[in-house]
Amino acid sequence: METLSVRCNHCGAPLQVSGSTRFVTCQFCHSSLEVKRTDTSIFTEEVAKIAQNTGKMAESLEVITLQNEIERLDRENAPEVAATQAKQLPAGAKVAGGLIGMIMMLLFTSFGLFFAISSSRMGAPFIFQLFGGGFALIGIIALVSIISKAVSSSTKIGEVSSYETRRAALVQKLAALAEK
Repeated sequence: METLSVRCNHCGAPLQVSGSTRFVTCQFCHSSLEVKRTDTSIFTEEVAKIAQNTGKMAESLEVITLQNEIERLDRENAPEVAATQAKQLPAGAKVAGGLIGMIMMLLFTSFGLFFAISSSRMGAPFIFQLFGGGFALIGIIALVSIISKAVSSSTKIGEVSSYETRRAALVQKLAALAEK
């Protein structure tokens, strides 16, 4: 069996290894070494340094993965976030506007019903009763529309909030990795 002479990468002590040896422990400094071979040379490298470099590469890979995830989230949610931010009103203004709209439509519907009922009791022509019923119907349709917009708006805000929560968590992980 062929014996090769190499030096310990840590302390420089001479080591004798066989041609097929991949790992060796230095008998002087007790470093764990990997025997590396190229076409023209043979040398050793500390396993601890390899592990350290692998750890650094894993951290770099995790940073890149987090950055890619943040970019993907931003790309997927960009239209919704921009639209929501452009329409953002204070929460109180949204609630007040919705309540005022509902009250106005309830009054409009009530007026239409009152007009239809009053005209029928007074013996007015049918067209007046139809006119009042039409007002009431328009008021009911508008009221349903206001309520559906309020529900739709709160759902979109929840979606954006979910996106912002996920993004904040990813940014926090990225910052923690940068501190290491």
